[in-house]
Amino acid sequence: MKKTTFSFLAASLFVLALVNPSFAEEEKVSAKIHGYMIPEYYFVLDHHTGDKDAGGISGQHGFWFRRIYLGYDQKFGDFGFRVRLEGNSPAFEEGTIVPFVKDLYLKYKLGSSVELQAGMYSPPTFDKIEDFWGYRHIEKTPLDLFKLASSRDIGFGISGGKNFIYTLMYANFGSNKGEDNQGKGFFGRLGYETETLYVEANGYVAADGDKDYQLFQGFAGIQGKWGNLGLNYAYKNQSEEGEEDMNTSLVSAFSTIKLGKKATLVVRYDHFLDPNLKDPGDYLPIASTTAAPRLLIVALDFKVHKQVQIGPNIKYVFYGDAVEGMEKPDADFFVGLTGKIKFESSL
Repeated sequence: MKKTTFSFLAASLFVLALVNPSFAEEEKVSAKIHGYMIPEYYFVLDHHTGDKDAGGISGQHGFWFRRIYLGYDQKFGDFGFRVRLEGNSPAFEEGTIVPFVKDLYLKYKLGSSVELQAGMYSPPTFDKIEDFWGYRHIEKTPLDLFKLASSRDIGFGISGGKNFIYTLMYANFGSNKGEDNQGKGFFGRLGYETETLYVEANGYVAADGDKDYQLFQGFAGIQGKWGNLGLNYAYKNQSEEGEEDMNTSLVSAFSTIKLGKKATLVVRYDHFLDPNLKDPGDYLPIASTTAAPRLLIVALDFKVHKQVQIGPNIKYVFYGDAVEGMEKPDADFFVGLTGKIKFESSL
């Protein structure tokens, strides 16, 4: 089914909920506008591409908006609807912020702990891990950053459970873009969560054009008033008929430690065991396909208000052995002053 069908279905049901007087009278309707923005001042102290004279970005610095989100949620009876727009400054180039649709879905509660969902939304690959990590504004989770999985897809699925949780999704395997082939993706997740512990295993099997993909990921984390600690492993295989399989795997660990009511120390280390299948690009250009990258993130996060955070941070990238026939890149060193400003208003 084309992505426009899912989008049209979600939008049509939403419009019907608004214009049908009898429905509005029978069911309580609530709505809110919400979002946040991530402004940042960045400085590239050193980069493997060299300085501007060499066609690189070493020494470049300035202001940009890493992300801007604006969303609208509405609940009516057992239904829920969301539309959310996203925008961001172009990375290391001129250009204006162009918004696009990030979320567009309809969900329905089927009993106390089961939910059906259809439209454009997060597959069960790193959405809950991102919540546990808690510092998306400092940097994406490893699978998101290194493009091992997409943050959005268009399809439908079911999720449920309380302590033991599960999610299944069938989707285009095309992110939030238009569908152009017969390949599709099957996503799944099994997990266990309490107030202090979260464990999950997830993965997908998918086809896109002439390529087949399999991904497996495991995550375990503990948390408390002191902060949290997480350990992540992921493996991805990409195959194509007549071509040699391409594989990559990484291990990631992070910890956040509360230094007081308003300050937190954040440390993360991502270690690829093999070169990656893609280069991340965007705000953290890394030569992932040339050599196995290793990323160290250290940040101090300050809550200056319940809706405003600011965090000075450093991101240091170094590389393992280069693939045969290529030269090992020099290290990359990024410094940033990153903010997060949230807003929400009920209607």
